[in-house]
Amino acid sequence: MKLKKLSKKDVLTISLFLVVFLLTIPFAKESIGRFLVIETFVLLYLIIFLFYRSTFLSFVFLLFLVLPFNITYQIPIPVEQSMSNGLIVNYLIPTISVLDLVVGIFLTSVFLQEGLAFFKKVCGKYRLGLIIFFVFLLIQNVFLQNLLSILNSVRLFSYLLAFILILEKFPIKKKVISPTLFSVPILFSVLVQGIIGLKQFVRGVSLGWNFLGESQVSTTMLGSSFISLNSGSFLRAYGTFPHPNVLGGFFLLTFFASLFLFKISKGKKKFIPIITMILSVGFSFLTFSRTVIVLFLLVLFVLLIKKIFVKKKINSFLPTILFERFFQGFKEMDNSLVDRRNLIKSSYIVFKENFLLGTGLGNFVREMGINAPKTVKGMSLMQPVHNVFLLLLCEFGVFGFLSFLFLIFDILRKNIKRVTLFGVLICLVVISISLVDHYFISIPQGLIMFLTMFSLIVFESKARRLLK
Repeated sequence: MKLKKLSKKDVLTISLFLVVFLLTIPFAKESIGRFLVIETFVLLYLIIFLFYRSTFLSFVFLLFLVLPFNITYQIPIPVEQSMSNGLIVNYLIPTISVLDLVVGIFLTSVFLQEGLAFFKKVCGKYRLGLIIFFVFLLIQNVFLQNLLSILNSVRLFSYLLAFILILEKFPIKKKVISPTLFSVPILFSVLVQGIIGLKQFVRGVSLGWNFLGESQVSTTMLGSSFISLNSGSFLRAYGTFPHPNVLGGFFLLTFFASLFLFKISKGKKKFIPIITMILSVGFSFLTFSRTVIVLFLLVLFVLLIKKIFVKKKINSFLPTILFERFFQGFKEMDNSLVDRRNLIKSSYIVFKENFLLGTGLGNFVREMGINAPKTVKGMSLMQPVHNVFLLLLCEFGVFGFLSFLFLIFDILRKNIKRVTLFGVLICLVVISISLVDHYFISIPQGLIMFLTMFSLIVFESKARRLLK
């Protein structure tokens, strides 16, 4: 592929990358490993941009490579601001994620390439929803004046804006987009996360790859997610995500992304998405996430019934451990289900005290305070409620919750012309996970996954019209 001549806009965008390189140098003092990883991502971002001269293509390409790595930098704050009920809580420490950097580069480069008029045109399409939600966030943060809430609000609105721009500009047309361009990084990410997760499971301890954002966990460490069965204790696969459930959600995302790429690919190019889908299903069992496993089985069953796949046998591994783990939760409620139930009870108290303005994004645990439930071992359960809808109600209040739902609904309504099985299955997955977990809203990786899931519904709808 030949490089095109540089335009003035291209020079400005290249200058942006150089500025990012320089601004991130001071972070090398904290962790040289993480610094080198971040610089590698930025360099790759620049290289893809130089080849395609599309900040949209380069952003989506890089997103699937960067998404799994939980690389963050903590913003220094007084210790008391990160405490609740006398305990330091990670959820209350404001951080900047590598995903924030990637989204920031994307939004700035779009402005340099397309100009302010493009932003006005795109935002005008969703004017009402964006204005209502922005005004709410502004009012909420003016009253709360909380750094964590401000940071999370800026992140949420920026991510929403980035994906709106992608939905409007992403070139899903014949001879413009090559499915292989995205199939390869997705397959690479699945392989990396699957291999890391497999090693974690076999060794029963993390690999020590902190520079990639890997959590420090083991079967003997308090707070680690492992399963204790008759045959012994097994560490659930984390990959480089903060929790096995999030890794499981990532495999669901890569499965649907690959299914979409399979639909728009032709000939031998279909092989890569097929391999990725098989690996996504297989590796997901290492997370021992009941929700993810059930959803995968349900999705595969529906797809097989509809004859989307030719007859294939998808064999699961570790059957004895998996069945014991799965049915463990139905023998009387296991610890995780009891904790979820108790957090839901505490969320009602938080909501009643903050029903109008909300606690502010990220402040649920702080507001729960002395009302935090106890685990079966008597420890304070300092976590967000494991239900996205209840969490949003508590952190946004009634008005903010409704304004957020209206914006999401407005985006989908104006981009989806026809309801398809693909879209229904993704909605089923998103709603199911949202009912039993919180990471779609509480962490940057989960928020990107949430928005990407809905973007796939829109892309599939557009592909049906444009790729005929």
